Amino acid sequence: MNKNTLTGKKALIFGGAGRIGSATGKYFLEHGAEVLLADRDNLTLSNVKNNYPSYVLPRCFTATLDTQSEQLETELKVAISNTIKEVDVLINCMGYIYRAPFLEHSMDELDILWNANVKTIFRVCQLISKLMMEREKGKIINFSSVGGTRPEQNHSGYCAVKSALIAFSKVMAVELAPYNIQVNVVGPGPTETTPFTSDYYFKHPQILKALEEKTPMGRIGHPEDHLGLLLFLASDQSNWVTGQVILSDGGLSLV
Repeated sequence: MNKNTLTGKKALIFGGAGRIGSATGKYFLEHGAEVLLADRDNLTLSNVKNNYPSYVLPRCFTATLDTQSEQLETELKVAISNTIKEVDVLINCMGYIYRAPFLEHSMDELDILWNANVKTIFRVCQLISKLMMEREKGKIINFSSVGGTRPEQNHSGYCAVKSALIAFSKVMAVELAPYNIQVNVVGPGPTETTPFTSDYYFKHPQILKALEEKTPMGRIGHPEDHLGLLLFLASDQSNWVTGQVILSDGGLSLV
């Protein structure tokens, strides 16, 4: 795809302060889009934007949101109105991961997982879908996980909510297709993001090493590994692709 693939497109990246969200924002800007990075951490958002090339900054905007607020939809709608005005592409890559054996998994953590990975994304999708329906076009890309399609030991709650995200995304794809809105899911394998740079993996390096050895490509992913797929799904070249779960996992799901 050429560097002008997304020229004229307005993209909202929900979770734009994270490793995947920030990498996606830079990549989309470099391909001509206007980008609104939305997240709950103002300082991290500012740092992300400040590290982008200067030539893309006029097309880059940020919005700090309380993702658990009852006013989330109102605040997000105002942020869009004040910046990119419209949304052609929505990418939901905000999430939360928790690791524990099934019998030790707390209900409090299950609630947090549900709110972060399903309820909040559901709310954002409802709002943006309504805006896209008015214009009869749009792309929605929701991030699930390989764990949403297969069991992962010590991730019972996480697998459950990522499966739920896939389920409602497929229903969205069916119901929004008459409005020329395509909805797809990206399921990354283990990727070098915050959870994989946490103290847990420093204390248990054998777990990370085992993941790398199990993955046919021989390593865990980098945020940049997913960008070409996201660009395709956000562009007009994927107008006939909807309701799909595409795994970007270095072959992990094959073994």
